[in-house]
Amino acid sequence: MTPSDMPDGSGADRFWARPGEAGLPPAVAPFSQGVRVGQLVFTAGQASIDSEANVVGVGDITAQTEQTLRNLSVVLERCGASIGDVVKMTIWIRDMGDYAGMNEVYARWFEPPEPVRACVRSELVFPELLVEMEAVAVVGGD
Repeated sequence: MTPSDMPDGSGADRFWARPGEAGLPPAVAPFSQGVRVGQLVFTAGQASIDSEANVVGVGDITAQTEQTLRNLSVVLERCGASIGDVVKMTIWIRDMGDYAGMNEVYARWFEPPEPVRACVRSELVFPELLVEMEAVAVVGGD
């Protein structure tokens, strides 16, 4: 892929997905939602937050995982990638008791071979959030 193929048509060698644009949730701090550099796409951590900055699915790991993956998908698409291009996932989960419920939804989003991943227990930025995910994707060039 050449720089002129970047999603914004700018010809730049980097493209950023900004918070609040194209259906992306607003940021809770100063950061971009994603960046594409050549064939690589890196996303910021995505959570179950809608475009109005509301937490979706409070107390429900399956609803939160679904919304988180929808948000991740929008960021990837904004950077010219898709869920199928993801090669690495990092997952933060508030309570490992929610691990099975998160995996149930996660498995519906990724076909084999699934991306490599890490999953760790962590406090998250808002107490209502149960899960956060970030991705690395490679576009084109099988």
